[in-house]
Amino acid sequence: MSEAWDQWEKEAIKCTRCGSCQNVCPVFAELISEATVARGKVRLIRTVLKQDMEMTDSFAELMSQCLMCKACVANCPSGVRVDKLVEAARTELVRRRGMHPLKKFIFRVALKNRGIFHIGLRSGSLFQKLLFRPGPHGQGMLPRLPMGIDRRRMIKPIAPVPLRGQFPERAESKGSRGTVAFFTGCMMNYFYVDAGRAVVEVLNKLGYHVLIPARQHCCGTPARVNGDKDTAVALAKANLDVFADVEAEAVIVACASCGLAWKEEFAELLEDDARYQAKAQKLMTKVKDFNEFVAGLDGWEQNIGQIAARTTYHDPCHLARGQKIREQPRRIIRAISGDYFAELPGTEQCCGMAGSYSLYHYDTSKKINDKKIADIKATGAEIMLTSCPACLMQIEDGLQRNQLQGVQCMHVAELLNKALAADNTRQTEG
Repeated sequence: MSEAWDQWEKEAIKCTRCGSCQNVCPVFAELISEATVARGKVRLIRTVLKQDMEMTDSFAELMSQCLMCKACVANCPSGVRVDKLVEAARTELVRRRGMHPLKKFIFRVALKNRGIFHIGLRSGSLFQKLLFRPGPHGQGMLPRLPMGIDRRRMIKPIAPVPLRGQFPERAESKGSRGTVAFFTGCMMNYFYVDAGRAVVEVLNKLGYHVLIPARQHCCGTPARVNGDKDTAVALAKANLDVFADVEAEAVIVACASCGLAWKEEFAELLEDDARYQAKAQKLMTKVKDFNEFVAGLDGWEQNIGQIAARTTYHDPCHLARGQKIREQPRRIIRAISGDYFAELPGTEQCCGMAGSYSLYHYDTSKKINDKKIADIKATGAEIMLTSCPACLMQIEDGLQRNQLQGVQCMHVAELLNKALAADNTRQTEG
């Protein structure tokens, strides 16, 4: 048993089996199995830690049945870090049993080598029509062939030109308020480029020059939550090296999971490396979610035009529970929509995406998502907003599957970009 794995027993024994997690776990609500709720997973982990049970296929499957949504953590009266326990179990599973060849290639070859990853996705944008067919009503794409993912899962088309290929490394503003850097993340760089472009354009309109380092990497979250800690560490170090040299007052992130990685997980991953731990601690204070940064500026509401469309907002798990950012996106939306904004029932309920979870457990993911779609429908919203590209993909999948073609789905940055006056040069000094 590895020392790193063994140390988690102290965390596991904090669970009193009170059952509070049953009330909030989206997976348990669908599967109604004790082994899939937080206290059940913790009990299994304790059994393995005490060496009373092996890490079997069944154990691995049950550890995969977690969205990492942090709902159980937020509601645990004993403060058990269930997400970290499950993550540690997945890491130990990889150490003992290895990884699926496809995951191994994606994490240890593609993600760790920016050039290979970029070429792979650029090639994918050229040949995606051979592998995918258009979704219903022209929304997204569906796999034509078995590729290790559910063929009912809607995928956003890869953009013909990545976001970072659409801007110079320094996107100039006509204003002179300051300079910020933009960590694009993979989803915005290759899939949701319209949302990423809106982030840059809004920041420019607010008077900020935007630095977009070409050498930035994936944040490493997909590798980390799938148990590949080594790759996650390597990617964290690579990103810290890139952004440590950037002269900017803030690092803007517009993806909830990427932002949480920068603000919390890099420092945790690098706790045994003093040099990189110092880099992580220094940079994490400069990292700001897009909503957090904009809503914290003086005078950002100036030159905003009203959009008379009924809007609602879904709280991404890693933004609301992970970063405690809830009110800032609402302030932006209300400034644009006013009384047309309607709160979404169950807004902090996970949409069921959770990255690769929705690819490998699509049936459960779909059921969780259907509840979210029903809540969206109940608001009568014409525009469904969120602050995470992964949530966008999941909700778009649910909207097309439930035939709600009249609902637009967009990032908060896109709505704000539409609302800002086109001639807004924002000459405001910082």
